[in-house]
Formats: sequence, structure tokens, C-alpha cells
Amino acid sequence: MSLRHPTLFRPAALALALAIAPYAAAEEQIQIPGLNMPVAASTQQPERQAALRVEQQRVADAAEAEPDVAVQGHAPAPAPAASKPRLVQVTPGSADNPAVPSSVLPKPVKSLPPVDTRQDVVVTNGTNTLIPISLGQINRIVTPFEDPKVQTVSDATIETSGNVIYVTTIVPERPVTMYVTPADDESVAISLTLFPQDIPPIQANLIFSKSLPGAAQPQGAGGIAAASVRSYSGQAKKWERSMPYMETLRELLRQLALGNLPRGYSMGAPANGGRVPACAQPNLSFDFSHAQLLEGHDFRVFVATVENISARTVEFDYADCTHPNRAAVSVWPNEVLEPGQKSEVYVVTRVPVDVPDTSVRPSLLN
Repeated sequence: MSLRHPTLFRPAALALALAIAPYAAAEEQIQIPGLNMPVAASTQQPERQAALRVEQQRVADAAEAEPDVAVQGHAPAPAPAASKPRLVQVTPGSADNPAVPSSVLPKPVKSLPPVDTRQDVVVTNGTNTLIPISLGQINRIVTPFEDPKVQTVSDATIETSGNVIYVTTIVPERPVTMYVTPADDESVAISLTLFPQDIPPIQANLIFSKSLPGAAQPQGAGGIAAASVRSYSGQAKKWERSMPYMETLRELLRQLALGNLPRGYSMGAPANGGRVPACAQPNLSFDFSHAQLLEGHDFRVFVATVENISARTVEFDYADCTHPNRAAVSVWPNEVLEPGQKSEVYVVTRVPVDVPDTSVRPSLLN
């Protein structure tokens, strides 16, 4: 009998499949030629079953978290179209954006003009001078007096230190008025009105002047000009006598050339009819019509201009300026002048010790 006979082969194949089924744990279905027979689930290994359950649970969790993921044969949900931002046109004054009055809108802040926080203020005896100061901040007033006294009825905080007055006020619309006098001389007084403003702290340097350019000169009886006008020079005296005589003259001329006013000096114009230096030199023109007069305690300084009116270079000659009380002569910035060039001339004179402090009475016989 041949083993290849179909009738005898099928029973033998079936018996062989049943014999090896318990050992085919890794396969879910055994393929035998001519016979397809599923294997019972109980024959699978426990580890394989646990892995399948974990995989099924993971797929289920992913499906709940992401609806777009396909789960075991289900088609993925279509992706929603990307949403575009909604553009809304708002018309001013409409119901969505009603018009509001301009009073509720923030007002633009105006930029304040720059303020010179250091000011040189020319003051005169008994004449009121207006000075702006900072509101709510401390301000510094530098006086020409060595030990100033302040007389005021203002509620502002006022303190003195040396020759400096410190003023602080918090009332915006109430000016601070005061009289400032030297401690040893009540005949001299500076009248100040300080206006509080929204500006940085101010330092005002008071320059005492007995006569300003263009101002009326004090008159004596009968309309005659006074021989002398009272001015305070206590600090000038202290400054002048703090150095030797020649050193004082050099420092005085140096300060004038730098554009500074020596401590305690007053500035004004020469009195009408007063004696001015006599300067004359060929090819040079001297102008005292707009001269300045600086006065201290021991010295006076006349400041004028000189111009080369020739067509050639000219050197200034110091001996060509004279005065009965001349102490020194200098020129700045150029001693050698080109045609048409100008310089300032400084003529320092001594103050006579016998100058009366009274006005001249005109005689009725003249």
C-alpha cells in the first residue's frame, strides 16, 4: 500500500496536527496543506495575551485623546478647516465704538523750554528785582554781602550760610519777597521778588551795580549830579586785600579777560561827565562811549574797545592810556592788531581815599 494515497493521507495528517497543537503556542493558526484549522485561544501563552490587552487599551486611549487617529479599521475623522481671524471694521461714532468727549482723553504733555539754572542777576540799591525760582525745591541766592541779613514776611523756608541765601517754597502762586542787607550797613539794601515756577532749582548770582547803562544818574540839589553814589564793597575789600598788591592786579585783569566779575565788585556805566582814561595812539581808535565801569573797594576798572583803523599791523602801546590814578593797563585778546581788528582795553585806577560820601551842593552865588 502506498503512503501517498489521498484517502489514507488525510487521517494521518489530522492525527499529526492534533499531536503537535499544544507545542505551537506562538502561532494563532496552523497552516497544513489541505487543512485549515484554528487553534483554541487557551493554547496561547499568557504573556502574549497580556501584551495584546495592553496594546488594545493604548489604542483606545489614543482614540479618545485624538479623534483623528484611526482605530482598528475605522476611518480617521476629517481634519477641521483652519479657522481664519475675524476682521471687523469699526466706524468711529458707531454703536460698537461710540464717540467720547475730548475731556476724557489723555492730554499730551507739553515739553518745557530749557531753563538756565545758573543766572547772573544785576541788582541795584533799593530797586526791586524779579527772579524765577523752583517750586518745591531748594534755590540758591549768592549775594555780594559777606554776612547778609534777610527781612521778609513770607512763609517760605529761608536760611543763610555765609554769603548765600537758600530759599524753598511750596505755595505755587505766592511770590517770596525780601530785603537783603549787609550785616554792618543798613543803608544798602537789595529788594528781591522770587516767583515760584515748575523749573529746576535755580542759582542766582547777585551782581551789585550802583548805575546801569541807560539808567538815570542820582541827582543832587539843583539837578547837579552827585559826586558819589553809595555802593557796598565789603567783599571786594576782603578779596583785594587777601593777596599782595601786584598779585591782586594780575588776578583782577585775569578775571576780566576770562569774562568774570571779581568777588564783591559792582558793574555799571561811567557817570555822565565823569573822568575816564585818556587813550590816544596813531592808527588806533578808542571807544569809551559804551564803556563799562567795574568798582571794588580799592580799585576801579574802565573797560573800552580799541580798533586798528589803518591798513597795516599795529602794536598796542600801554603807555598811551593815562589817568591821574592809573594802576595798570592791559589789552585782550590781541596786543598786535591787524587792519580792522578789535580788542578790549582794561584801565585799572586806584580809588581815592578822600572821596566824599555826600552829594555836592551847588552854590547860589554861581
